[in-house]
Formats: sequence, structure tokens, C-alpha cells
Amino acid sequence: MNRSDTQRKVRADWKGALKLLLAFQRHQRPGKLETVVFGQTSVDVYQPPSVPAATVIFVPGLSIRGREDPRIRRLGWALCAGGLRVLVPDVPSIRALTISTRQPDEVANLIRSLVQDQTLVTTHRVALMSVSFSSIFVLRAALDPVLTDRVTALGLIGGYYDIERVVDFLITSKRADPYGRLVIGRSYFAEFEPEHTKAIAALKRVVETVATNNHEPIHLDALFDINDPLERSVHQLMTEPGSRQAFLKKVLDVFDSAWVGYRVPPEFPNDTPPVFLLHGSHDPVIPTEESDRLADRFARQGLAHHLCVSDLLEHGNTAISFRRIVDVYRLVAGFAWFLGRTQAGGDEPA
Repeated sequence: MNRSDTQRKVRADWKGALKLLLAFQRHQRPGKLETVVFGQTSVDVYQPPSVPAATVIFVPGLSIRGREDPRIRRLGWALCAGGLRVLVPDVPSIRALTISTRQPDEVANLIRSLVQDQTLVTTHRVALMSVSFSSIFVLRAALDPVLTDRVTALGLIGGYYDIERVVDFLITSKRADPYGRLVIGRSYFAEFEPEHTKAIAALKRVVETVATNNHEPIHLDALFDINDPLERSVHQLMTEPGSRQAFLKKVLDVFDSAWVGYRVPPEFPNDTPPVFLLHGSHDPVIPTEESDRLADRFARQGLAHHLCVSDLLEHGNTAISFRRIVDVYRLVAGFAWFLGRTQAGGDEPA
């Protein structure tokens, strides 16, 4: 039977979703948190006070603090309040703020290994969540035959559908947050033009400065040393419209070849788990239209999904005002839908 057929009978978990949003808003810390070593990385494990019905594996986005980012910790505790065991692994290449040829396989192997480790994933049911560029890893992991019988739901926050549109937006749009452009620039040169060592070093410094001070506006003129000829040329590449267009063409070429692992699969199988799409309505990194288009894609294939676009969220912004009743209701409804599917899919083995 098509997984979407069975999921229509699932009840939303309104009680769990309300607990989740209240814990998030009030910065509550239910249950307990411990950090364990897993292979060559570390994993934060959030254990709820009661026996969990499912485990969520959350793959961080391009955050320099990784699993220790206060925004991720806050979400981890909130999911824990919703009754889930939560695993947040560090992915070294993601924490290093890079995009690379090896990264898709690196994350896929990590997710697969975590799901198969019974000491960490103590439940049969598993949900996968991610944010921003990391959403592609969760989508691709859902197609892994090894995980098909375990993954009950996906949660994508600020994810994308068309990588070419996203890259075009980040590199050429005046509305785009320069952070995404800087990450792409640093990653491109490091992987495909490594001979430009000084340019790579300058971009690495600027990317890390911006990532560390992510609550402050980005002023590229102040981040590069314009008196230095090399840094002036990198600054021009990141700011001058003609240079940005030329750079865009080079980057799109590698998404057709070496970085093809960042593309959304051309087709999803009928047993794709239900997908919760959450996006801020004014996201300056990945436009809201990306989640709209991904939802349309799921609808065309008849796959279970729930789209929530909220005025309360921006990319990486966790502020929620409970005075915005309608938007809060949409968030609660979305998480209720997600929690219900997370806890109901994938029958326990006999």
C-alpha cells in the first residue's frame, strides 16, 4: 500500500505539538542531555522524561557551532518536550561551513550508521529533520533501502527544491543574505581552484567572522581589506554585478557535475515518508518559493506532506511571538501533523 494512503488515517498529535512550542518559547529543558562519541564525531542525545515513541535525527545546517548552536539546542529540547528522543550529530564538513563533493556521502553514511546503532536509536521508528542546505541529505536518506522500514517522517526547515534557482538567488540577488554567497565562494575555490590560497584564506576568515556574529548585519566592505589587491578582487567578485554573474556560471557548472549530490532527486518512490515543510515567509537565504515548489512536487506524486509558511520565522531566526495567534496556530498544526506521523508509521517488528 502507498505509504500516503496509510498516513491519512493518522491523528495529529496536538498535545505533543503544544508542549513542543511552549517549551521552545519558554526555553524549557525537559529530560536530559548527554554528548556521546560516535565514530569520529560527537552526538548530542536528548532523552525525554517518558519512554519515546520515536527518535529524531537532526542534521544541522551550515552553523559554525554545529550541534552546540543555541538555536539547535533550543529545538532539540523542544522536540524532546514533544515526546521524542533526539540525536543531533556533528558533521565535520558542515561545521567547517563548506560544501564539497564528499559531503552528501559523508552525511548519508552517518545517518545510516546512526539508525542502525541500537544504543543510540533506541526506538524502531525514526524521523529525520534538517535545515537549509542540509535538507537534501534528509531527502536522499529517505530513499535509502536500508532505512525504508524505519523512517516514518521527514521535517525540512527552510529547505530547497531547485539548487540552480537557490544559487542564482544567493549570488545575484540584492535581497539575498551575503552569507550564502560567501559560503559558496569559499567552497568553490577550495575544491576547484585550490591554487588561489590567499583568496580561500580571505573567504574562510570572512565566512567564519559572519557565522560567529550571526546576529549582526553583514557589511562586506568592512569585512575585506580593500587596500589589499587580492582582497579587493575577492570583494569585487562578491559584490560587483558583472563579476557575480560570471561567477554564477562557474558555480552552476559544478552543480551539474561534481556537486550533483545537492540536487533533489528527479522522482520520489511511492513509499516516501510523509514530509513536513516549514519555511519563513521572508527567508533571505533560501526563498520561500522553494518549499512551495517542493510541496507542489509532492502533491503531483500524491505523496503525504504538510506545508507551513510562517511570518514568525526567518532563516536561522528562532523568535516566536505568541501574540500572533493565527501564525502560532499554523505552527502548532504543522508540528502536530509531523509528530503524529513520526509516532505512527513503521510498525514495530514482531
